[in-house]
Order: sequence, then C-alpha cells, then structure tokens
Amino acid sequence: MTLGGAALAGAALLLGTGGQSAFAASAAAASPLTPWPEADAIAKSVQRPRIPGRTQSVLDYGAVGDGVTDCTAAFRDGITTLANKGGGRLTVPAGTYLTGPIHLENRIDLHVENGATILFTTDPAAYLPVVLTRFGGVECMSYSPFIYAYGKHDIAISGEGVIDGQASTTAWWPLTGKAEDGWLPGMPTSNDGGALDAMAEAGVPVAERVFGEGFYMRPTLIQPYECQRVLISGVTTHRAPNWQLNPVLCTDVTIENVTASSHGPNNDGCDPESCNRVLITGCTFDTGDDCIAIKAGKNADGRRINVPSQNIVVQNCEFFDGHGAITIGSEMTGGVRNVYARDNRCDSKNLNEGIRLKTNSMRGGFITDVHVRNMTIEQVANSVLIVDFFYGEGAGHGYNPVVKNITLQDVRVGKATYPLYAVGYPDDIISGISYTNVLVANAARSSVTKYTEDVSFTNVWVNGVKAEPPKPFAKLSDAFNDVGTGTTASPGNLDGSGRYLTRDSLAAAGLTPGAAVTHGAFSFAWPGSAVGSNDNVATGDETVLLTGAGSRLGLLGLATHGNQSGTVTVAYTDGTTSSATVAFTDWWKTTPAMGDETVAIAMSSDSHAVGIFCASVSLTTGKTVASVELPANANIHVFDIAIG
Repeated sequence: MTLGGAALAGAALLLGTGGQSAFAASAAAASPLTPWPEADAIAKSVQRPRIPGRTQSVLDYGAVGDGVTDCTAAFRDGITTLANKGGGRLTVPAGTYLTGPIHLENRIDLHVENGATILFTTDPAAYLPVVLTRFGGVECMSYSPFIYAYGKHDIAISGEGVIDGQASTTAWWPLTGKAEDGWLPGMPTSNDGGALDAMAEAGVPVAERVFGEGFYMRPTLIQPYECQRVLISGVTTHRAPNWQLNPVLCTDVTIENVTASSHGPNNDGCDPESCNRVLITGCTFDTGDDCIAIKAGKNADGRRINVPSQNIVVQNCEFFDGHGAITIGSEMTGGVRNVYARDNRCDSKNLNEGIRLKTNSMRGGFITDVHVRNMTIEQVANSVLIVDFFYGEGAGHGYNPVVKNITLQDVRVGKATYPLYAVGYPDDIISGISYTNVLVANAARSSVTKYTEDVSFTNVWVNGVKAEPPKPFAKLSDAFNDVGTGTTASPGNLDGSGRYLTRDSLAAAGLTPGAAVTHGAFSFAWPGSAVGSNDNVATGDETVLLTGAGSRLGLLGLATHGNQSGTVTVAYTDGTTSSATVAFTDWWKTTPAMGDETVAIAMSSDSHAVGIFCASVSLTTGKTVASVELPANANIHVFDIAIG
C-alpha cells in the first residue's frame, strides 16, 4: 500500500484543487500540535542491556537440534554457567530444539540464530513448579511462561530465529472451551481466570492463589517480570498459548524488529504491563487478538499494586491482522500515560480498530496523554479511534476511569466504519480528543461521541467532505446514511445485498417523497429524498434533536437480516434521560412479530412483498423531549421519528 493505497490516492484526487489535494496542502502547512520532543526524549532514555562479550553455544551443553531430543537441561546449564561467569551470549545454532521453559539470569542474551527454532513442549507438567506471574492482569502462582525471568537485569532475546510455542487446536488453545479453538466434549476447560479474579477481589494473598497441577491456565510465551533493561530483538514468535510478549513491572524495555505472528485465542502481539520507558520499534504484528495492548493490572489487584504503564514509544511498526493495532486496556487499573505512536502503518483488511482504548467502571485508573502521528491505515472494520467504556463489565461499578488528552495527527485511512467512536458515561466525561490532518477516504458512518468534551477537528476530511466534530443532528434527515429505496435506473441497497424498496410500490402505498404518514397517534413524514440519495438511518447511536411532549415516541422503519432490537435513549430538557428497547420485524415479513405494527406493504427490488412498520416506546410523563439517541444496530432502518 503506497500512501494509504488506491483508496487513499482516490480520496486525495477527490479533494484536489489545482492538482494538489486540499488535505495535503493544509497538512503541509500545519505545525506539530503534540509534544513529540518528549517522544524523542523517551526513546533516547530507554537503556539497553549491558551484556559481556563472552559467547557459548547451547550445543556445548548437550543440545541436539533434531526437534525430538529434550534440550531443557542444556538451556538451563548453559544459562547458569554463563551467569556464574558474569553473563554472556548463549547461541542457538540452526536446527530445531525441543525444550521446556527457559529461565533467564542476569546479563544473559539468548541468541537464536537464523535457521534456529526453539520449540516448546506441549506437556503442561514441564512448566511446573509454579512461578509468580500475571494472568489477565492479576498476580498468581501458575505455570511458567515459556521464556521467563523474575527480578533480573540486563537480559536479551535476540537473533533472527523462531520461538515456537507449538500451541494449536490440539494443545493449549482448546482450554478456552471453544470449538473453534479445538475443544471437544470431555476435554478440560479453563475457568480459572474467574476464580483468580474472585480471589483478588477477596484480598487472598498472592502466595495462596496457586493454579498449578489440576488447573488449566494458558501461560504467556515470553514474560520478563520485575526486570530492568530488557531487549527482545529480531526474533519471530509463533503459535503462542496466550499473549506473545508480556513484560510486567519492567523498566527500560526495547522490543525491536520482532515479528509477532500467531493467530490463536488471546494471541496479543506485545503487551507491556505496568512498565516504564518502553520502545517498540520496527516490529511486525499479525495476531489473533490485539497487536499491541498496553496494560496496567486489573481491578482490585491493579489497585493493590498501583503501578502505571508510562513513557512508551511505538514507531515504524507494521500491523496486519488483529483486533486493535495499538490498544490500551482493558486491564489498565494502574493507569496508562505518555504513549506516543508515530510512523506506523496498518496493511490488512482484517483489523478491527486502529487505536483502541477499552475500559469500564470496574477498572478505574486513567488513560491520559496518548498521541498518534503519521499513521497510515488501509482498512479497519470498526473505528479509526474507539474509546470504549463498555468493554466487559460496563457501567455502574463505582470505579470510573479517567480518559483525556488523546490526539491523532497526520493520519490517512482508506476505509472504516466510524472515523471516531467515543462514548463515556453521564457521570464520567471523556475529555480532550483532537484530530488534526486526518483523512478517511471511505467511512460507512458518521463519527459518534457522547459524554465527551473538548473534541476538536482541524483539517479532517471524511468521504471527500471536510468534517466537523460530531454533534446532535438537527433533524433525522441530516443523519440519513443509507439508500433504502430506488428504481431500476437508480437502485438502492437497503440490506447490503443490493435489495431495496421500489419507489413505484411505495407510491402505490401512498409513500411518495414528503408524504404525510399517519399511524395511530403518530404523524410521520415519508423521506423527501431524491431517488438515489440517502433516505433512512441505518442506526448506530446517532443523536437527533426532537422537541415536544407526549406519552410515546414512534419510529417509522423496518429491520433487515431478521427481527432486530436495540436501545433508544431519550434526553429531556430537565437533563434526565430514559431508555427502552425498540424492536422491528424483518422487512421480508408483512405481519408484525416484535410488538410493532404494520404501516404499509411495499415490494422489494426482487418482487417480494415487504413490510414497513411503526415501533414505539414510552416517554416520561410530564417531561419535554430534547433529543433521541437511536439504537446501535445498523440492521434497524428508521425513516422518521415522531412524538405521539
């Protein structure tokens, strides 16, 4: 993908003025708005390990690179011998070396040469006795991570070889209990994370949180714990049982030129947790979960330890498949601050979000001062930036997080659903989101913000139009984002499969553009949109201004892809709100099945009789409506709303 790929190049042409894109011209003139000198200072401050120059080979200690011989003792003896001499490099030559866990000592560089593979055994017993570790952000005593160090300094894993956890649908992954991960009836499953969470909430000492033999926690692949000056350089990680790289409570961590490639469950690429001064540079991520996920402990245990992740720079990395490219949370109770991401690119159609901040009211903590610059994103399924307060437990648990000062600058996106999606709580406002020089060539929906303040857009272009920060739509037609009606010459696409309501059949039912539609106590108007133009809202949390008082709110619409429901939230002029579930019958039916009522019967473009319905919810008696928030369900299509 060059300069954001063909989609971005097309967008630049679309915005062109006199041969130069308006976006490019403004961006070129813009001055940096975020404190990037601090990023430079952090990157320079990260100390690398100091390791003596002596070198020995694991072959000197009896290792055999045939993929069959157990080399556990050879790795242990080689590391111990070098450590007793003051440290050095233990080389792993070309070949495949089967082993159990490898525990690093002070001033050791485990150097995996090109052509070498460290292949970890699939026997859980090999990873006992238990060690101090974190599982899902909570401390416990459990199976050893495959490469582990506790309380060490000046350690490295380097080279161009492969670190293969050998996890698969027959080893480690089935413990999720999911058929897609290889689980079959009769196999053990791990519910130990829930038990561990309960122990932490109850204040059980870590030494008593033992999950060894008889339990089924999946270890991380590489976990330095409470270490100083850590380097992971050049290697490729593959087939991890859980998270791939997970430094915990470490200071001065460098992850460089690593390829994290593993598509199993929870196979995050790199998860620095409660770490200070971290540089992630020149890496490639292709993962089964978040590519990078910055963490800081979870819930009660995170509050007990209370150590943030801070002073982190992510630069010159490439992201392929994954959930979020750069994620913070959800285990972030100790707080995350001073995160800088620059000169990164996302080159996959199988990535959910570009920047993903996920938390909830069980986590507490903070996410502050997160800055992104010069990022190119080919495509994300959901949002360029999402701030998700409803991940996991959601609202109402008493530990609201603080999220503020998030900036994106010089970001180019080919395709996304939302340019921005940020929804806080009524009692917990997200503060300070800034977009500067951001281009989204193709966005399916408008940005959504709720319970936010100080959201600013400077030179932001979406679908070829200069965009402003999201705000309530003055009327429903301003929120129209879908073409649901059409003619043979100008077809619509209501259901995403090319089917639409034919204009001729709508006219026969009395639904001509702008026509009054009365149903019971509700007085609607059929959209007056020109043929081929947006004429309905495929709903997704849009807030629409609506004034009046009555007993019920009516919605004129229908559902696609089956019967559908979602939550409507009504705000009143006194500052209160009410929420209710609204449900629509699938348009392929003409008889209502969801408590809604048939308003009209029309025809689809493939000559099927289809229904248009009215659904309604109760309003609070004696109050005046100020606005309506539509459901977060794009399979619900709304043509008008009214108070009755």
